[in-house]
Amino acid sequence: MSLQRYLRLCPAPALFLLLAIVARWPASAAELDATIAADSAFSAEQLEFFERHIRPLLATHCFECHAGEHQEGGLRLDSRSAVLAGGDSGPALDLQQPEVSLLIDAVRYGDIYQMPPTEQLPAEQVKLLEEWIAQGAPWPPEAAPTTVATKPAFDLQARKASHWAWRPIEKPPTPTDVGAAPASPIDAFLLAKLNDAKVTRAELADRGALLRRMSFDLTGLPPTPAEIREFESDPSPRARERMVDRLLASPHFGERWARHWLDVVRYAETLGHESDFPLTEAWRYRDYVIRAFNADLPYDQFVREHIAGDLLEEPRRHPTERFDESILATGFWYLGEAVHAPVDARADQATRLENQVDVFSKAFLGLTVACARCHDHKFDAISTKDYYALAGYLASSHQQVARLDPNGELEAGAARLAELQAAGREVIAAAALFSQLESELHHAAADVRGEPSEQVFADFSGGFENWFRSGWAFGSTLTEPGDWRVRASQPALLATGVAHSGRFGERLPGVLRSPTFTIEKPHLHYRVAGHHGKVRLIVDGYAMDPFTPQLFEGFTFEVDGDEFEWRSQDASRYLGHRAHLEFVDAGEGWLAVDEVCFSESKQSPSDDRSKLESMPVPDWALQSEPIAGLTSLVQSMQNIDESLPDPVAAVTIGDGSGEDLRVHIRGNHKTPGEVAPRRLLEAITADDPPNSPPSSGRLELAERMFRDDNPFVARVMVNRIWFHLMGRGLVPTVDNFGALGEPPSHPQLLDYLAARFIEEGWSIKRLIREIMLSDVYHLSTVGVPAAEIADPQNRLLHRANVRRLEGEAIRDALLCNSGRLDRTLLGPPVPIHLTPFMDGRGKPATSGPLDGAGRRSIYLEVRRNFLAPFLLAFDMPAPATCVGQRNASNVPAQALTLLNDPLVLELCDRWAERIVAEPGSTDERIRGLYFAAFGREPTPAEATAASEFVLQQSAERGSDGSDKRVWADLCHVLVNVKEFIYLR
Repeated sequence: MSLQRYLRLCPAPALFLLLAIVARWPASAAELDATIAADSAFSAEQLEFFERHIRPLLATHCFECHAGEHQEGGLRLDSRSAVLAGGDSGPALDLQQPEVSLLIDAVRYGDIYQMPPTEQLPAEQVKLLEEWIAQGAPWPPEAAPTTVATKPAFDLQARKASHWAWRPIEKPPTPTDVGAAPASPIDAFLLAKLNDAKVTRAELADRGALLRRMSFDLTGLPPTPAEIREFESDPSPRARERMVDRLLASPHFGERWARHWLDVVRYAETLGHESDFPLTEAWRYRDYVIRAFNADLPYDQFVREHIAGDLLEEPRRHPTERFDESILATGFWYLGEAVHAPVDARADQATRLENQVDVFSKAFLGLTVACARCHDHKFDAISTKDYYALAGYLASSHQQVARLDPNGELEAGAARLAELQAAGREVIAAAALFSQLESELHHAAADVRGEPSEQVFADFSGGFENWFRSGWAFGSTLTEPGDWRVRASQPALLATGVAHSGRFGERLPGVLRSPTFTIEKPHLHYRVAGHHGKVRLIVDGYAMDPFTPQLFEGFTFEVDGDEFEWRSQDASRYLGHRAHLEFVDAGEGWLAVDEVCFSESKQSPSDDRSKLESMPVPDWALQSEPIAGLTSLVQSMQNIDESLPDPVAAVTIGDGSGEDLRVHIRGNHKTPGEVAPRRLLEAITADDPPNSPPSSGRLELAERMFRDDNPFVARVMVNRIWFHLMGRGLVPTVDNFGALGEPPSHPQLLDYLAARFIEEGWSIKRLIREIMLSDVYHLSTVGVPAAEIADPQNRLLHRANVRRLEGEAIRDALLCNSGRLDRTLLGPPVPIHLTPFMDGRGKPATSGPLDGAGRRSIYLEVRRNFLAPFLLAFDMPAPATCVGQRNASNVPAQALTLLNDPLVLELCDRWAERIVAEPGSTDERIRGLYFAAFGREPTPAEATAASEFVLQQSAERGSDGSDKRVWADLCHVLVNVKEFIYLR
């Protein structure tokens, strides 16, 4: 058989073997001797094993993606040195422990990789690879591969230098050579661009259109006909200024601008996923934002409170209830969707961190930092190490339900209870009898405690050192000699050195949180007592209750017993995971913790301490003269305890143990790389050392956000405000200032406004006022024909942009015109109205009212799986990630909604009731309708058509012009005119 014929017929593995033999066959005896000498590190049998079994296997299944120029994951498998060097995930082989080699894990289809991706290798081939690695990975000597990866180097400084957004803010001089004196510096910058392009500006809009624009922009509500007439008839040159100030002072300003911000932070009140579980009191964050905008909270303070409002030394107080207001801002971290039963808690944590980093970086920096989770950013000066440095701040924190103090009553009550407890200890100390009882109690406890046979995690011998306390329940110290449990049925001394919330009563809330630790033993044991207290094991930041008992049974349990007892948890599934403990007293009972230990055994420690939680005091002892007044003192404590108010609950962030994360190679939490110390982006803080304090470090992060060389915070917020007022951002991609975003149309104006924003104390209202008093805001939406040709996309702002109202503004306008609008500010959400088509898991048990009880749209319950259909039709975004700019579609579903939605029909009916209830002719009523719907008088043609419509509908219904149904029909017609939902 010829060689050519053999090559055509032989199978691929044999072909590779033959080619390898031919290519390496020595040409002479001398060369053969040299080859044998070079291969002396491995025996001839080992090399034959490689050539016969391993090289053909690699060539057939691996070389397509991992040889020569093809280096998926940075891995080559066509030379021994390349295999040992490995790729992005590290060496492919472990010659000391072959069974843990990444290559073996991959071909076994393990947790990290599954290779080859198309089909798993047969078991006998996997065994061949294992045997080969066990032999030391024999491979014939060969030249080092010359083909190298072509992945471009990541040059952070070059990327930073080449992109406009990283440049510091420099306030430019106002252009002067722009013709007639501009109304404001803003107009000067815009006119300079228009003049350069030889584009003519549009005329100013009429006052009615301007007022409607201002009213919706600042309050989200239409102006009343009376307000329109007043504004149109005001001859003062300051009429516009006074109206802007009036609207800025409206309490509805906060509602309007809070709705914009809630899109940015993906606000919702449920967790979504399968069952759409509720998020505890999430609406308090919404109310915080409304109050912040109404109070014109400086934006730098607004940002600080969002990042670290729980850590401020002097937090702001709620304006009426005086509880901590600043901490409410931190709830934004946890407004994202959450999986209810993650099989892989670490993967779930990684996903949650990605969403948090994504929202944080887009909201405040306008950068897509989350794109660097798996690799250095493809386009921006953001490394994967930057991503994990930011994620470390969140891994060092935890979600909590804060219990806030209304009017300082809990704080005052706790202080008074501590004073009375101390007074009681003095009374007891004065009685020799009680000193003897207390001594007996603790000697007995010491006798039975003996030597610990387990790994003790906490016995509080060092007090609360390294533990985190919130609330007032556990006080600032452990129990002391002479402490009593206030609400005990029989007076009893408490054992000392115990974390105990019962010594102050049962109404004070509090949480005792452990430092973060690694679960090294499968069983956790707790010696606890109490009533309605909870013990929680939180693994990888995932709060396992109350939604996932099927996967995390026993990770949260309630304590209910006066005497100490051992309780246990099985954490064997999570060995090696990071976790912390929480001991929770929600103000509904008490909780005491004596000891926590880890064990290899599921059997709880065996000692005789269960009877030693406290020692009852005999009745005759209570009658002894030294403590005759103790009974009245305890009664006073009980009275104070019973009078304490309920705390205000809100989901917030809490501080924790400092955790610097390791980079997850290719985004996989199972392949950790180098440590990424916590810091803001390197391109901003390259001169600062990494920030890795023992706690989260979020307060330091908040301060670093306002370095002089961080241009993003001011620019991004200025651009958001400009977008909401003008319909297009100076940077059109409002959430992305990176290389994939669009560059600014007016970079000098952007920097001028950013500099002004900072100079004016980060005041949002002042910035809005300055923009709205410019002529560019006053322009008509009808441009000069030549300008439309020269600037068809209106990037130069030669005219105002036509803007469609959001669904919330449309719905609120309907409520307002119908007279149904309830203008009450703030408060719990109105349950969502369920249509017959809204079904599925997590569906609310009851449906809310069709009109939302007349409340503004911002107060409708935001359930991720049951969003309001009316708002969805008008592009309300799904609350999944940061959305700074909504879609503004024009689709049939919107027309169908305005035609057929029962809400629209009901509100048109109510609107008609208002019309017929007021005296007036048909023409006067039509004029009133047009003012309410469009902010203007009807044209003669419109007035005639409307009057004819009223006559026609009256005839069809067999009624006169006072029939409510006729006017409801006309209201419905006007609602379906495009002008009702657009700003002209």
